Amino acid sequence: MAQDRHSLGRLTALTDGVFAIALTVLVLQIPVPRLADSGSARQMRTALSRLEGQFLSYAATFVIIAAFWQQHRRLFHLSAWHDEWVGRLNSLFLLLIAFLPFPSALVGRYGSNAAAVVFFNLAVLAVAAVFVLLWLRLRHVGHFTDYLPIAYGRWVLARTLAVSAALAASAALAPFDTDAATYVWIGIVPLMLAVNLRYRKAIASANAAEDEGDSEG
Repeated sequence: MAQDRHSLGRLTALTDGVFAIALTVLVLQIPVPRLADSGSARQMRTALSRLEGQFLSYAATFVIIAAFWQQHRRLFHLSAWHDEWVGRLNSLFLLLIAFLPFPSALVGRYGSNAAAVVFFNLAVLAVAAVFVLLWLRLRHVGHFTDYLPIAYGRWVLARTLAVSAALAASAALAPFDTDAATYVWIGIVPLMLAVNLRYRKAIASANAAEDEGDSEG
């Protein structure tokens, strides 16, 4: 059964709440250093340097979750309604998003452990897979393809696949070199920027459609 815009608004409100909590909880994985001498700058620098892996996992996971939120927000804003399957897929999507702080903390603490790095990559790849299914279902029932170019759908998939490719490369590299595997995550940002540049006309069309929908609302 199709759900109206009011139901869609409730679904997106719940989604925004889960994203906000997941992004906030991420920072709790980074412990405040304990120093033998609280006034020693040298000890503080040493302690902070030991948290490098946790800072990296925090930043990488924050960027990934924020990117998924941005994509999700736009898709649902451009959709006229949804059905029960969209609600179910969205619930599964949120379950995986809410779970991400755990593998992020795991790889932050055990960044030299290949299993931890692979686990993190697989967790994010699961999010990407469900997001693609959610997009495909929304495209089928959401009625936003009438005024958006086909290239917009390609942009959504290309952006998701670019992140997935980086994560798959990191997972494949982890058994051989965990440091290199974690630093692959840094490439996620330029990958997303490159995809955005390639599909900038489709993004502009999406922005125009959003503005038109807001003015009509």
